[in-house]
Amino acid sequence: MDITRLSQNAFAVVGTCEETKKPFGITVDPERNNLKFVWAFKIDKEKAHREGFDKRNVRGGITYDVNFPGCPHCGAKQFYVCGNCNSVNCYHGQKHVTCPSCGMQGEIQTVESIDLRGGGY
Repeated sequence: MDITRLSQNAFAVVGTCEETKKPFGITVDPERNNLKFVWAFKIDKEKAHREGFDKRNVRGGITYDVNFPGCPHCGAKQFYVCGNCNSVNCYHGQKHVTCPSCGMQGEIQTVESIDLRGGGY
């Protein structure tokens, strides 16, 4: 597998696995008006906070790098962002979801762009 080169604007965000409720990191590389998900890796919330994965706000549509492996816990390659707490969560095609981070329940809605909060990687 080829390694995707990252731009100097790349950063990481914390995601939460909907099935296991465990956190994971996602390396994001902004590309024009899109936020390209490049890599995903296991991490604990305390380390993610220390690394600054929650310091930066960005907005854009989500695209996926050809090498993006998906959630390191369940393998999901689709995600939704909670409208209540802005967490990135695994998505498995269901219409109704419960956010594993805050417990908010709702119906999935398609949007053109999202707000993400992230930082160093």
